[in-house]
Amino acid sequence: PRHQSQAGFCQLVDLGSLQAEAEYVSGQLVDVGLGVTWPKSRLISASLNTQHNINTVTSGGYSDRYLRGVRSKMEWENQTILVEFFLKGLSGYPKLEQLFFVLILIMYLITILGNGILILIGILDPHLHTPMYFFLGNLSFLDICYTTTSIPSTLVNFLSKRKTISFSGCAVQMYLGLAMGTTECVLLGMMAFDRYVAICNPLRYPVIMNKDSYVPMAAGSWFSGVINSVIQTVFVVQLPFCRSNVINHFVCEILALLKLACADISGNQFIMLVATILFTLMPLLLIVITYSLIISSILKISTSEGRSKAFSTCSAHLTVVILFYGTILFMYMKPKSKEALGSNDLDTTDKLISMFYGVVTPMMNPLIYSLRNKDVKEAVKHLFNRRFFSKRNKMVEANWTVISNFIFLGFTHYPKFEIIIFVLCLLMYLITLLGNIILISVCILDSHLHTPMYFFLSNLSFLDIWYTSSALTPMLANFVSGKNTISFSGCATQMYFSLAMGSTECILLSMMAYDRYVAICNPLRYPIIMNKRVCVQIAAGSWMTGCLTALVETMSVLQQSLCGNSTINHFTCEILAILKLVCVDTSMVQLIMLVISVLLLPMPMLLICFSYAFILSNILRISSVDGRSKAYSTCAAHLSVVVLFYGTALSMYLKPSAIDSQEIDKFMALVYAGLTPMLNPIIYSLRNK
Repeated sequence: PRHQSQAGFCQLVDLGSLQAEAEYVSGQLVDVGLGVTWPKSRLISASLNTQHNINTVTSGGYSDRYLRGVRSKMEWENQTILVEFFLKGLSGYPKLEQLFFVLILIMYLITILGNGILILIGILDPHLHTPMYFFLGNLSFLDICYTTTSIPSTLVNFLSKRKTISFSGCAVQMYLGLAMGTTECVLLGMMAFDRYVAICNPLRYPVIMNKDSYVPMAAGSWFSGVINSVIQTVFVVQLPFCRSNVINHFVCEILALLKLACADISGNQFIMLVATILFTLMPLLLIVITYSLIISSILKISTSEGRSKAFSTCSAHLTVVILFYGTILFMYMKPKSKEALGSNDLDTTDKLISMFYGVVTPMMNPLIYSLRNKDVKEAVKHLFNRRFFSKRNKMVEANWTVISNFIFLGFTHYPKFEIIIFVLCLLMYLITLLGNIILISVCILDSHLHTPMYFFLSNLSFLDIWYTSSALTPMLANFVSGKNTISFSGCATQMYFSLAMGSTECILLSMMAYDRYVAICNPLRYPIIMNKRVCVQIAAGSWMTGCLTALVETMSVLQQSLCGNSTINHFTCEILAILKLVCVDTSMVQLIMLVISVLLLPMPMLLICFSYAFILSNILRISSVDGRSKAYSTCAAHLSVVVLFYGTALSMYLKPSAIDSQEIDKFMALVYAGLTPMLNPIIYSLRNK
């Protein structure tokens, strides 16, 4: 074999007539599935030409028997083995990529938030424990899963120069996309049948649509989607792809992938046709029939008010059906004349339609159901304008107590120190803003700092600005105004952001510890392991986890009934201080908080401990003092921030129950909210060359 080894570059390995374009990977042997093990390379594509005689024993040391084994296994000519695909997307329009990145990110966040709230409302409000909202909860969960399979990778590709996806990753993405799409088709059909029974057979509705009926209907929808997706994905991944590895799409869409196959795809097309009839057209036919009967039944109602009320129960579902099926039918069943047959070029319009189907439709579903559904609107109002009543008369509606504002005690027990505390908090807040903004600006403007470590540091600084602003700004405003009050919605918002930022910081610090572990223990592989795609995914995962866990905790607290007391013995809407005002059993909320605390405090801290154990072990093996000092300096700043952050958090939330002083808690919370974010940029600037 003839090797021209250059790390990260392609090389040509010539084995007689066997040619392969391969990418160098340090000293590994990769089996390409033909009985050949390629030395020091990761195969990208192989061209095996059977017209030449490959029985010749080459100077590379491969035996005649070994090469005959290769020939016996290959019955094809000029085929390509792919380990990754290139997603073209909008790479021809770089300016549009930045615009679409912002638009898709906003739509994705709205999708997650809207569908998440809809699921929580359906769970927490007992008035919505009906078959219709059970199906709606499944639809919202399905939309979250569907968008998450494609949108994060699309966003990463918009930012990345190397817009690639591995073969296995492409297969998984295609499988999940097909599974979610098929499930939604069947589920919309089941929801149409539910509306038919509710309007055409209202007296028998509780009997027909009981729990033993609607749960198997939902399970059957998910099962149909999974089975269909498994069959189609298995048949696609078995195809040889020899034409190109460029997918002219944002995601691994099945039609775009089939255009790369160099074998007969008539079998795949037949399977897709059968699946389309069973899981797209049949549910659509069921929807058309049910709504024909529904409209016929509505027209028989004599009063206009009755007709309006009957139509309002299915108008939201009908709107979602038109939006979903209208897009999918236009996308997959447009006339053949609209595209060049045999061509690999997919029109940009088709890609944008696919994006509309993958992003806009899931985003619109919760908006449609909330705007066009009286029950959901009432549940949302009940959730965010919660009416709390006294413990003694809580079962009597006339005695409900409406709490519109909370009163902070803050540091009113220390009137002499209030001015000092105000000045100190104002200074901490201004230093925090200035320090973190400078750190973010430096990381953006200096090209030498465009590394994973400073990317995570910028996220940490941005997070600290948000966290400090949510906690200290209302407190400073109350100091100036002298009111010491906050609205109910403002308190809920403040609690949510504080929990979200704190949870995100816990995870982000552990990811930064892993980054330091790779940098010190695997320095040669660091650019490969911690590439831009991985860094963006890690940061996005940290933010998403923090936001979702904060949403769960906030919603669980807002559902509790207060005893009429609106005085919070704290300077901010801290979750433990709010729970002390609750007059009902809070064991479920405490269980939720315990589970989330275990996931977001001990688990990331355990990862940090393991990472630094390996780091210290690796540093101690360095013989020179200068080498040990240099290695330690790369993680000293992060270790200092970790000790400061986790030390304050653990002492504040995990202190012994015997030490239960609210005043101590307030001062520790002030350190946690003001001092820690202020010191982070100072630590990273002083201890970082």
